[in-house]
Amino acid sequence: MIVERKTRDINRYLSHIPDGQEYYLGVQLLPEHTRRLEALGFSSPAVVGERVLPPARGPASRRNANGFDIVHRDQPMETAYRQISWTYSQWHGKEKVEVTQVTDVPYNRYPRTRVAPYSIEFVLSTAPHGRHCIVTGPFRRVDTATVVATNTANMLVEQLGAFEVLDSSMSPSADIPVRRLNWRLLPAGENPWATAWPALENFIRKGRGKSRQVIAARFETVGEFNPEFIAVGLGGFGDYVVFGFPSKGICVLESCYTNNATYVLSHANWEAISQMTKAQILEASAHEIRLIHDRAWFEAIAEVLSRSNPNAA
Repeated sequence: MIVERKTRDINRYLSHIPDGQEYYLGVQLLPEHTRRLEALGFSSPAVVGERVLPPARGPASRRNANGFDIVHRDQPMETAYRQISWTYSQWHGKEKVEVTQVTDVPYNRYPRTRVAPYSIEFVLSTAPHGRHCIVTGPFRRVDTATVVATNTANMLVEQLGAFEVLDSSMSPSADIPVRRLNWRLLPAGENPWATAWPALENFIRKGRGKSRQVIAARFETVGEFNPEFIAVGLGGFGDYVVFGFPSKGICVLESCYTNNATYVLSHANWEAISQMTKAQILEASAHEIRLIHDRAWFEAIAEVLSRSNPNAA
């Protein structure tokens, strides 16, 4: 059964599946899906085995790619901080000059609990009859509402216009190599930082108002240490940039949004890390250092990038 609308509970479409049994969600592809697949980042023509974290377009897709907050409006408000770029004038001798700096501005908000992204990927597979299909899962049939599966069904509607409940015969073949399409290396050239900046400006524009200046200041701070390669995230990784420092043995995973965090990864593991899901990367085992975006960030990242690694490849 093809469902072309969102649902509050995936279990209403699972009556034919026994409790505890695995199932998949997906869409059997038609010619009209071609443009949507290309927009998601899949190759053209389609290559079976490719995996993509869908971009954060639509509420379900945003929850899947970026996570979300549970706001506790029944609790007293707390003081939180947001970073802004502040420009002011000051006297340098007899001259009055403009100075721009990043500062933390306090505000009151209800406490909140952060829910990590579900990080469900779309997989290009082949149905038994030979037609290409997008598959996600597996999920397991349970008596109560399955939050992740329900969100995934709604994400399929947002991205491809419909979803279907599929049995285990539609599971991706274990014999087909996995190929994740979540990153794009920018042209290196003789000066990777200079050649990458136009693409980074597109990421900076994702910020709102003065937060764009904060994002630019963070990128420029990392750029001062001359990254040897730069990769931009695609699809659901579209809010991240990787700055590579092989000579230092590290990579810096930087968010394009304020009030987030920077992750320092081992360069030796970069190829493996680039093929991880977003949830796996954000787990503590995948990064060496996590730097919160606060007033201490600029000094902290400078300290990390000033270190040398004589054993780096």
